[in-house]
Amino acid sequence: MTFGEGALVSGSFLTRTKMERNISAFDSDAVLHGGYVYTAIDRWSSRVATARQSAELIRMLLAHFPAAMHITDIGCGDGTFTLEIARTVHPSSIRGVDPAAGGIDAARRQSPPGHIAGIVSFETGGIYDIENRHKDSCEPSLAVVRGVLHHLDDPRAAIARLAREFTSVLVLEPNGYNPITKVIENFSSYHRQHDEKSYWPPALNRWFRGYGYSVIEQRFFGLVPYFCPTVAAKVLNAVEPLIERVPVFRQIACGTNLVLYRRAA
Repeated sequence: MTFGEGALVSGSFLTRTKMERNISAFDSDAVLHGGYVYTAIDRWSSRVATARQSAELIRMLLAHFPAAMHITDIGCGDGTFTLEIARTVHPSSIRGVDPAAGGIDAARRQSPPGHIAGIVSFETGGIYDIENRHKDSCEPSLAVVRGVLHHLDDPRAAIARLAREFTSVLVLEPNGYNPITKVIENFSSYHRQHDEKSYWPPALNRWFRGYGYSVIEQRFFGLVPYFCPTVAAKVLNAVEPLIERVPVFRQIACGTNLVLYRRAA
């Protein structure tokens, strides 16, 4: 199925960005904690889970792109992971964009002076009207969409916008195959408040293919949830390497779905 242009014009992108139900929740997190709950609060499970996600995302970046690239980090939140990419990959530029103004304020506060400050910028904005400011650059440009789509009211409209602007999109999402993920989304007050809803991976791939993208690489990994009790999280972390070696079981049991999509220019 191909999704037509109707998805693009069925309302203002900016209006829909402002209407996302969870933006106020993320703004409140930034005010209360100085950042987002899973980055600002020192919880063992959150540290381990986000560190593994960052490692895999950066590994995929380095495997498929040169360091001289321009990255638009859509849904950058409080800037923690944007700065992590900047320090590790050293791209030509990385621009963090998020609709939660409180998150962007937190990102700017923690952005350090020096070389990193020269390549990183943060601004308030949304995925429905995102622009690729480096379309004409001789260096590759791409969008990193980390933990964003499962918060959206209209993910297919967001994908349509990405297709207009970016030939490469690196997406990190909760694994919709995982039944535990579905339980957490329905019963965790944090997940309900932030309107989280994971997608079936074949559906997500089909949506991107509908706009001309192909799957370049896809990985399922990680067992440790963000807000897991420490003892349970350490047990899951210990068995994680074993689970990840079993091909079919890995797709069901692991919590993170990381995909690089690319379409013809």
